[in-house]
Amino acid sequence: MACLKSTARITEGQRLLVIGGGGAVGFSAIQIAVAAGCPVTTTCGNQTVNRLMAAGAEQAVDYTSEDIESVIKGKFDAVLDTIGVPETERTGINLLNRDGHYLTLKGEAAALSDRYGLPIGLPAAAATAVLWKKRIQYKYSHGIEYSWIYMRADLEGLHEIRRLSEARKLTVPVEKTFPITQVREAHEAKEKKLILGKVVLELD
Repeated sequence: MACLKSTARITEGQRLLVIGGGGAVGFSAIQIAVAAGCPVTTTCGNQTVNRLMAAGAEQAVDYTSEDIESVIKGKFDAVLDTIGVPETERTGINLLNRDGHYLTLKGEAAALSDRYGLPIGLPAAAATAVLWKKRIQYKYSHGIEYSWIYMRADLEGLHEIRRLSEARKLTVPVEKTFPITQVREAHEAKEKKLILGKVVLELD
């Protein structure tokens, strides 16, 4: 998650909130931030609380049974929202310090790209004023920065991931391996949430 350093510019000691830490992206972000010396709080389902605490989170809040804003104490320098619905956006922004940075993986650009494909989705999203409207709105109302995050090639980030992986400070749980001939079964298992960790397709 190079965006934590390049976009949010988090440094050692700054507090990070990861909304949706139970997924692979959120889980990786927690480990990367902890390795950088940042205290991390996260939200998740009850099945992943213990795993996220073991990964170094200071607090893992079960959003299914607890009110996030009343349970979490203090505010944060950056929020990474992997869910990106209006409710989580509101919560994340309310929990930011002034001059903090809200990052979401689920901006309108992602929704349009999912619907129409990258060639149409990204230009269509860029052509709208949605992102800039939100940036200006939240800058004036809350004094925070607002960003949509996209996947991009990042050589420095890949080197950092390799370094952390080799030091065993970054792991991604692989829960089940399927032969390539069982692609349909693998997709169905993920869609039905029968498997929480990552699924790997193995080539013969």
